[in-house]
Amino acid sequence: MSVLTPAQATAAPTVSQTTAPILRAGVVSYLNTLPLISGLERLHGLHMQPAPPSELVQMLERDQVDVALCSSVDLFKAPFDPAWIASTPLACDGETHTVRLFSRVPLGQISTIAGDTESHTSMALLQVLLRCHWHNQATLVADAEPDTCDAVLRIGDKVVDPAYSTEQWPVQVDLGAEWKVYTGLPFVFAVWMSRADRVGQLVSAGRIIDRQYRLNRTRIEHMMSRQAPRHGWKPGEAQIYVRDHIQYEFTTDLLNGLKRFADACRQLGLVPDRPLPAPVSI
Repeated sequence: MSVLTPAQATAAPTVSQTTAPILRAGVVSYLNTLPLISGLERLHGLHMQPAPPSELVQMLERDQVDVALCSSVDLFKAPFDPAWIASTPLACDGETHTVRLFSRVPLGQISTIAGDTESHTSMALLQVLLRCHWHNQATLVADAEPDTCDAVLRIGDKVVDPAYSTEQWPVQVDLGAEWKVYTGLPFVFAVWMSRADRVGQLVSAGRIIDRQYRLNRTRIEHMMSRQAPRHGWKPGEAQIYVRDHIQYEFTTDLLNGLKRFADACRQLGLVPDRPLPAPVSI
């Protein structure tokens, strides 16, 4: 696919408000989503609805949005027939930096973990790693306060909070890196998804987002210098993070990683025993 000029990328997806309905997209407002969604707010015919990752699948179910950047585990257990695109995911191939387990005690001594309920995928990934990789039967408590547990799972921009320093939490484990050690595969945290009866909207949104990403990746340095402080990041660290730690383009290895994650979740009874739907082409 050719890379569009800034003028073309802005103009190509524009939809006339008088001839087409508004396309409603559920999005996540973390720093790592900016390369995908920054600039979309200026497009006619597209309305973005920010929400925590864990709420987006329910918004699809309730018909509050047409498409959403959903946690990948929700693709395996959605309460409706889902459709998804193998394009512009949130993924990593090793260390992700923003999906981390913080612990006061060595990994083998952890007995209780305070979960982060904003991400269904990270909660499921932690359970897979606990049971299958570390062989640890620690209890994951979704709504616990961090001070009441041995360890805490945190995702997104929260990991750069000074409260999660090495002085307070001497053991820090990156779940993306651990998945790579365990499987040798990259990991998919989120994909663009819709209900099966909204495939047309999904394809339209996928094309728009793909074009916007291809524009945004040419101006990462400017984007991070302007927006990183709003998310609690230093611009230089943010630039390295989105450039080197997060993967935004789908590959065969990512699909294999997604399938391996689905298999592990099924084996642990975290999701129903049903096949992963094939992606929709855009």
